[in-house]
Amino acid sequence: MRRIGAGTAWALVCLLAGGCQPPHPGPGPGPTHSTAVLWPGQDNGADEREFCGVLSDSARPGGRFVFALTDSVVPARAPVPHNPSERIVFAQLYETLVNMDCDGKLRPGLARQWTCTNDSTVWVFTLREDARFWDGSRVNAGDVKRAWCDNQTCPVGASVTTPWAWFNARANSISVLDAARISIRLPEPQADFPALLTHPATAVAVRRDGWLWPVGSGAARLRASTPPPLPEILCRPNPQHPDAPVWKELQFVVRPGLDPRDLAAEGFDLARVGDLATVRFYRELPGYAPAPLPWNRLYLLICPPSANRNGAARWTGPAGQLNPAGELTRAAARDWTGIVFPAGASGGCPQLAGPIAASSSARRDWDLEDRLPDPQALVFDRHDPAAAELAGRLTALGDGNRHTVAVAADALPFVLQWQMAGACLIPLDLHFPTPCLQLATLLGKASWLQLAALGEIVDSSTLDGESLASAERGARHLEQIARLDPADRLYEMNLVRPVALTHPWLITRGELGGLRLSFDGTPLLSGLGKTTPREPTP
Repeated sequence: MRRIGAGTAWALVCLLAGGCQPPHPGPGPGPTHSTAVLWPGQDNGADEREFCGVLSDSARPGGRFVFALTDSVVPARAPVPHNPSERIVFAQLYETLVNMDCDGKLRPGLARQWTCTNDSTVWVFTLREDARFWDGSRVNAGDVKRAWCDNQTCPVGASVTTPWAWFNARANSISVLDAARISIRLPEPQADFPALLTHPATAVAVRRDGWLWPVGSGAARLRASTPPPLPEILCRPNPQHPDAPVWKELQFVVRPGLDPRDLAAEGFDLARVGDLATVRFYRELPGYAPAPLPWNRLYLLICPPSANRNGAARWTGPAGQLNPAGELTRAAARDWTGIVFPAGASGGCPQLAGPIAASSSARRDWDLEDRLPDPQALVFDRHDPAAAELAGRLTALGDGNRHTVAVAADALPFVLQWQMAGACLIPLDLHFPTPCLQLATLLGKASWLQLAALGEIVDSSTLDGESLASAERGARHLEQIARLDPADRLYEMNLVRPVALTHPWLITRGELGGLRLSFDGTPLLSGLGKTTPREPTP
């Protein structure tokens, strides 16, 4: 499941040699290299990732547009998003040092170039000369370090992944060399470190007296008096940005918890939705059209060994019988054979031994104080309709003794770490764009999961029947597992099974174009406008 091209070959040579990627050539739209990964959509032999070209037709400048949101948007959390709506808003207002396109190409952001030492442990990023905050002040390297320190202390839920596991913004390892350059010393070589800085938690925002929002340098800007977001956020173009918007005004209407079908009364131009019932509703509503966004969520069935003393085949067997594309009715889904996506080699990833997510909070925080480990239970997020449908289908395919248990999203890591259920249905969102970082995100959810992937057999009962029929055969099987890639090792040990990939949709009104998408499918709205009429065919 891997496609090797010229950029890929260079990346693999650098990774194996411990060196960094070629220095970025400087300002300009050209990518540094093609990532050595396989994105959903490329497994059919195509060169492009599926759905990256949504609404990409050229658009006319001018116009006013409304983007409707159904999650809360909290200024105090900016620029670190806690939900899809905040991700969309903050992506227009704040910049990261490095960007990655939907198709996996690195591009300049606040940094115009980056270089590193031969062993990829020290990286230097040079800011672009014209980088300005909304108040006109220049963005300097000191602002970047202070912003990262603030972002690192921003509280996030257990289901939100941040990059601070791999470099500490508050440590002496980050140095301001001068106004335009910042240096980062890593504890271990990371040849793909710039990809880590595409994460929205590394976006740069500063607090200014008199401003109600953190001040950014993004293509869209706010005013000092822009109020908290309910009921609307009014954005204007930032003329100092190299990708200044072509529209005149962009308004976000924020309606937390509202049924997306009721948004039609707002007369919006764009809205992001995930439920197929909503997609069908707008497909039949005159003037509106749904467009698929890229695949961005992978559901994994994880089987804790302590709860599966007789083997996990009773869970993983039914998982192999699922047909997500044909059986799910709540979300657009497909199968995916990899444990992470984008798929790729994970054997040379230094990040995999990173910190484990804290899961030590009291059980009463999630109404779990009276629950004992239940080997017959499949646990899932109670607020995730696709997870509920998948969980119901998985239990229906197996024996009749199993059942589903719905819990709060922040309780899932706790249940997983302490192996309180026979299986957990865990979503792996596309917070990071490389297979190494994706796998590290997964392994950080439980210490026993990380130990297993890195070569420690946490419980031989996870290996089913035949392979352990004799001590000799069992020992030979364990030796084979020890030589596997970490992701393959999790699969062979019957600990993790991919269940389904899902993607959201973008609902639009009228003929819109000019969109670009970030690596995680977030719409970037600088070029948004009405599409240019095509010349009539003679």
